[in-house]
Amino acid sequence: MPRSEIKGCFFFKASHAQELMEEKPAQTIHVEVVRVIHLSAQHFQHFSANLLRDMPFLAPYKDSTSYDNGVTRCLLVTTERHHDGILVNCEGYDYARYSCYVSDKHSLDLRDVPVEHYDLKRQPHDRQER
Repeated sequence: MPRSEIKGCFFFKASHAQELMEEKPAQTIHVEVVRVIHLSAQHFQHFSANLLRDMPFLAPYKDSTSYDNGVTRCLLVTTERHHDGILVNCEGYDYARYSCYVSDKHSLDLRDVPVEHYDLKRQPHDRQER
C-alpha cells in the first residue's frame, strides 16, 4: 500500500469531528490508507457526530489498522461528493479509537487502495459510547 505524508494529528477518543478540526497542529504524520469507505452524506454526518459509537462499517476492518514504526495504517471514511474525510485507526475496536480530519483527501496517495461503498439499509443505531 502507498504511504502518504500529511500535516495533521490523530486524536485519541475524540467524540465528534469538530474536535478534530479545532486544533491545527503542524505535525507531519505518515499514513497508509488500507481502505476507503464511502458513506452517504447522511451516514457520514452521523458518523462524524458520533466517533465513539460502534459503527458496523468499521468492524470488518478493525484489525487491519494500527500504528507501527511511525506509520499509521488507517481507513479513510468519506463521501463521494466531498473533498474531506476522517482517517480512522480502530486498533481492534468497532469505533474510531484514533481519528484525524483530512480537509482534502486528494492529498493522500490512494493508488490501488480498495474502495467500499457502504450503504446502510436502515438508520445507524447508536451503541454505547466509550
